[in-house]
Amino acid sequence: MDNSNLKQSKINGGFFAERLEINVQTTVRSIHERFAETGRFEAMKCRKSQTPTHIFWDSDVAKWLESAAYLLHRKEDAQIRAWYNETVDVILSNQLPCGYFNSYFQVYEPTNIFKRRTDHELYCAGHLFEAATAASEYLHDDRLLRFTAKFVDYIYERFVTKKDTAFTTPGHEEIELALLRLYRLTRKDKYKELAKFFIDERGMREEDEYASGAHMYSQSHLPVREQTTAEGHAVRAIYLYIAMADLAEADNDSALRNAAERLFDDIVNKKMYITGGVGSAHCGERFAAAYELPNFTAYNETCASIALALFCDRMLRLTGEAKYGHVFERVLYNGLLSGISLDGKSFFYVNPLEMQRDRVANNELQSVHRERYPIIERVEIFDCSCCPPNISRFMEELASFIWYIDDAKGEITLSQHITSTLSCDLADIELLSDFPYNGKLKLKINSHGKNLKLRIRVPEWCDKKFDNVQDGYAVYEKVFDNEILETEFPMKLRAVYANSTVNEDSGKVAFTYGPLILCAESTDNSFALSAVAVNPSKKAETTIRSGSEYVVSVKIPAIYFVPHQSLYSFDAPKTEKKTLRLIPYFAWNNRGAGDMKVWFPVTML
Repeated sequence: MDNSNLKQSKINGGFFAERLEINVQTTVRSIHERFAETGRFEAMKCRKSQTPTHIFWDSDVAKWLESAAYLLHRKEDAQIRAWYNETVDVILSNQLPCGYFNSYFQVYEPTNIFKRRTDHELYCAGHLFEAATAASEYLHDDRLLRFTAKFVDYIYERFVTKKDTAFTTPGHEEIELALLRLYRLTRKDKYKELAKFFIDERGMREEDEYASGAHMYSQSHLPVREQTTAEGHAVRAIYLYIAMADLAEADNDSALRNAAERLFDDIVNKKMYITGGVGSAHCGERFAAAYELPNFTAYNETCASIALALFCDRMLRLTGEAKYGHVFERVLYNGLLSGISLDGKSFFYVNPLEMQRDRVANNELQSVHRERYPIIERVEIFDCSCCPPNISRFMEELASFIWYIDDAKGEITLSQHITSTLSCDLADIELLSDFPYNGKLKLKINSHGKNLKLRIRVPEWCDKKFDNVQDGYAVYEKVFDNEILETEFPMKLRAVYANSTVNEDSGKVAFTYGPLILCAESTDNSFALSAVAVNPSKKAETTIRSGSEYVVSVKIPAIYFVPHQSLYSFDAPKTEKKTLRLIPYFAWNNRGAGDMKVWFPVTML
C-alpha cells in the first residue's frame, strides 16, 4: 500500500488549508529571514568566518529547501522561488570534486572528514538528499539529485568499499531513511544497499559515543532486529525506525518488520504522552523509562513528534493497520501543532503538558544551579533550530498522508479526515470535512466504472457503532458513479485516564474533544490551576464557534480548594465551585505567558 503523493492529493479547504496559507505567507519567509540573519544561508558558500559554521546548519537549510520544493509545487511564489534557486546554486557550486559537501568540515576541519561519529555529517547529508528527492519529484529540478548521486558515490566508496572512515554508522540517524526515499524515486540499487549497510551494521561493534552517552543513546546497544524497546535520543531513534520500516517493505524483511512493530508498540503503550509527544527526558533528549512521563518538565521535542508521525505513515503503508492512523491523528492535532504559534512565526522546541510561570521566572533569577525548565513563550529561532523548518516541510507534505492506495487490491484507504481531493487510477474523490471541530464527512466519488473498495478509518475516540467496520475501518465496496457518500464520527467531550503506573497522572483526568486534547490556561481562569479538581461525571458545556482560532471551548464544573492562611493546617480546606474553561492544547500560549495544565485531580464533589 502506498501513501498518495502531492500530485495525487491536495488540501483545498478547511483547517489545514488555513495553516498552509500561513505557512506560505509567514512561516517559510520568517524562517528564511531568521536563518539569513544568523548566517545559515551564508555558510553554504563555504567561506571561513570569525564565527565558524555550526556542524548541523546544513540540515537546517536543507529542510527549508525541502519545504520550499513542496510549497512551490503547490503554489508558485516569486520570492521563495528566488531564494530556493539561489540556495541550490550556492550548494552546487561548493560541492567538492569528490562529491562531498559539508559547510563546516570542508572549510574548518577538512582533515577530519568522517573522523567523528558524533558530528552529524551523515545526518546533514541525509537532509540534503531528502531535499533533492522533493525537488526532483515535485519541481522536476534534478540539480540536487545529480549533486546527491556524486555525494552518495563518495559515501559508498569511503564506508562500504574502502572502509577507511573512523566510524561505521552515523551517530545521528537520518541518512538511512533519506537513501530509501531516493531508492523509491529512482530505483537505483546503490541507494538501498547503502541504507541497508548503515541499518545492518548498527549495534554490531563498539563505536564512539558522546562523553555523557552510552550505546543506547544512539540505538547501538543491539543489532536493530534484536531491539525490543525504544531507547536513547528520541529523534535519532525514530528516524532509524522509519528506515527500518522502509527497508522491511523494500526487502520483504519480516524480522525487520517485527522489530519495527515492537518498537512502535513500546513507544505508544509505555512512553508517549496523551498529546502524542515523545522523548520525555531533557538529558539526552531521550526516551525515559516506561511510564516516566512528567508534565511540567516534559521535553517532547517538536522534531520527535514529527518523526513519530512519519513513523506512523511508514507503518501504515507497511501493514495497513488502523492503529497507525490513530496515533498519527493524535500527534498531528496536538503534540505537533503545539510546536508552532497560530500566527506561524514562533516555535516551541519542547512541548510540556503543564506550565508554571512563576516557577520558571524564579528559576531564571538563579545565577548558578539553574534547573532545566521549559520556556514560557515560543520564540522565532533557537541556537539549535531544527524544529521550525521541520514543521514547515511537514505541513507542506501533509496532503500525502491523508490517502493510501493499493492498486493491486483496487483499494483506497482514507486515514486522515482532512478536506482534500484525490485523483488516481482507481478513483477521483473529493472530501469535505470540518475536522477537527466536527466529525461529519462528505465524499464525492467516481471510480471510473470499476469496483472500488474504500476504507475510512474510524477514529479511536468515536464510540458510534458501524455495521460495516473491518479492522478499524468503515468499508464501502461498489462501483461509484459520481456518488455522494456521507458519514459522521460524532465528537463529544470525553474524560481520559492514564495508566495508574504513570506516577504524575495517577488519580487524574484529562479531557478530549474528538481528536483534540484540551488544556486550561490561566488566561481564561482567574484562579490557581494547581488548586482545582474536577468531577468527570458533571455535565460540561461545549461551544463550537466558527472564524476563531479557539473554535472549541469547554466549560466544566470544578472544585477550587481555598488556600489556608498558614502553610499547613489540621483543617480541611474550604471549597468553592468554579467553572474551568478548556481550549485545544495546540492553541495554548498564543495570548501571552501564563500557567497551563492538561491533567487534573479527580474529585467526587
